[in-house]
Amino acid sequence: MRKILLGSTAVVGLALTGAAAQAQTAPTVRIGGFMEVAGAYAAGDDADKAVPGVRRARQKFDFRNESEVHVFVTGKAANGLAYGATIELQMDNLGGSGAGTGVDTDEGYLWVSSPVFGNVRLGDEDSAASLMQVRVPTITGMGPDGNWDELTTNRSSTSNPWSYTLSGINDGNDSTKLIYLSPQFYGFDFGASYAPNSGEGERVWQGASSTVSQRDYTTLTNEVSLAARYRGSFAGVGVAAGFGMQMAGPPKATQAPSNLQDIRVYTVGLNLSYVGFTVGGEYTWGQYSGTSQRTALPRGASDSHHYVVGVTYTLAALSLGAYVGQAEQDKLTVRSGVFGHDRKQTVWGIGTSYNLAPGLDLIASYNNGRDKYGPDMSTSTSPASPGPTGRNLQVIYAGARLAF
Repeated sequence: MRKILLGSTAVVGLALTGAAAQAQTAPTVRIGGFMEVAGAYAAGDDADKAVPGVRRARQKFDFRNESEVHVFVTGKAANGLAYGATIELQMDNLGGSGAGTGVDTDEGYLWVSSPVFGNVRLGDEDSAASLMQVRVPTITGMGPDGNWDELTTNRSSTSNPWSYTLSGINDGNDSTKLIYLSPQFYGFDFGASYAPNSGEGERVWQGASSTVSQRDYTTLTNEVSLAARYRGSFAGVGVAAGFGMQMAGPPKATQAPSNLQDIRVYTVGLNLSYVGFTVGGEYTWGQYSGTSQRTALPRGASDSHHYVVGVTYTLAALSLGAYVGQAEQDKLTVRSGVFGHDRKQTVWGIGTSYNLAPGLDLIASYNNGRDKYGPDMSTSTSPASPGPTGRNLQVIYAGARLAF
């Protein structure tokens, strides 16, 4: 009898082991990405590199070529837990002196996921508020911070840079962080993330670098991001609504100003969809300045804010869209003894896209921007502060985008 029981136990054990082995999935690799090639006519792009307040003519037509290759690694554990990694390689400038053809990582993180407990990510990735933000509806290549503005001069060393101020919350910040994204419950989900500083990538040897930070308080510190979102429908009307916030400490190094405030950014968004139409917008406000809400304000400075509203319409393979928005930020500078006016940036645009084949879109848009009292611009028409007080941009952007 004992031999029979032992044999039965062995059979059951083998069966369980076999079931577990079948439930597991070894990591598999999938390649994806995109390429976008476009031509643009940019008028009014007249920033000068060295002399504040002096206009300079520039060539108005140019091409733009952007591409990314994404590596997706996916596996499944015996207990049903999914795991993997995502690595995004991008064609980039690799710094101010880059030729625009270098390759570096955009994002790279490990992840584990469960339909019950949600998704956890660790690595270089957007913040929870950025990942879950409900933004103004737009189409490819068009929007308040779409690809069109990369045809403008936006380096901080130029006298009239076009650094857009209507970006998504914490946009482009892929600092190494821990992220949690919940499952969806009755249309609701939420997320949270934490980054100790703004560093990203492999930073062991960067402690000796004079340009790349490593725990030296030259960047924002203890970034906390929270978000909540609802997605559902009522009587055939699709609804997406969201709230997000970002908090961080200012730089504290000896070379940083000593009177900087903590960063506090809040954003809300709403989209309504019905029979091909989507209308919506976003509003962002708080204690911040600069692009992507990542510059700390000195004490006493006014809060910043921006709004964008837009509409899109899709009929079969054709999509149409339009948007308008405005941002206002404290100028924070003094020129020739004259305090700066608040910076005001206004943008609007219209565009279209056509899905020519699976993954292949033809895109075209017209975008108009006005930057009043931007960085290094004159704040007054008085002789003490000469030069242009604003920039006007008109960009026609057209090309093709392949997603694979």
